[in-house]
Amino acid sequence: MSRPVSAKARVIKILGRIGACGIITEVQVQPLDFPKMHFRRSVKGRVRIGDIIDFVDTELAGQPACRSHSNFGEVE
Repeated sequence: MSRPVSAKARVIKILGRIGACGIITEVQVQPLDFPKMHFRRSVKGRVRIGDIIDFVDTELAGQPACRSHSNFGEVE
């Protein structure tokens, strides 16, 4: 298993609030090391355009969360 890598990125666009109470903000960020790349990240707390955030990039980031883990097996 690989170790998480920490990187800094600048917030370039606020996409909206997510969650039951809207406590998570989804933002588009631009890594400071690679200015031509853009990512979407979820941020907890106050954030504004132009802020520099520190995020941890792991292998699990960006994988779809809609996998079904049913206990019933295949339905015929």
